[in-house]
Amino acid sequence: MTQEQMRNLNTIVETYGNDAQEDMAIEECSELVKAILKFRRSDEKTAEMRDAVIDEIADVQIMLTQLGIIFNCVAEVEERIDFKINRQMGRIKEREAKRDVC
Repeated sequence: MTQEQMRNLNTIVETYGNDAQEDMAIEECSELVKAILKFRRSDEKTAEMRDAVIDEIADVQIMLTQLGIIFNCVAEVEERIDFKINRQMGRIKEREAKRDVC
């Protein structure tokens, strides 16, 4: 996020309050799940359905950043993301190494 976006998200959290934004995060996650399921279940995947998924991803990312602000853990989340990605990459390398042995 840009500095301006972070300032704006701080203002949004301050304006609406933690409880309201936590509830909104839950709602947006639910809407993303529904959009993905609709896309996956469709035999004809339209551009509109894809756009709906994209919009919901954006909404969820916005709300996740607000949760980071609310819980004062933006930097910690970034550290955990690095840790989890690196751990998963290690698992992939181990799996590939086992495949090479067989």
